[in-house]
Amino acid sequence: MNLLLRILLVVWIFGYVLVSCVPLFNGNAVVAGVGLLAGVVFVIPWLIGVLILGILVWLTNPTRPR
Repeated sequence: MNLLLRILLVVWIFGYVLVSCVPLFNGNAVVAGVGLLAGVVFVIPWLIGVLILGILVWLTNPTRPR
């Protein structure tokens, strides 16, 4: 379960960055503007998702024997 949550966290982080920033590099100003606006609007839910997934990864981390 921990591995699945870690993969989901990586996809969540990079997915947001790709969706909101890639149109800026493609040269399409209209799509870039919409992507940038969507990035600004969805930054708070994205941060909440990162926080929740990070906590779940931490909680499901297997304990290591000493």
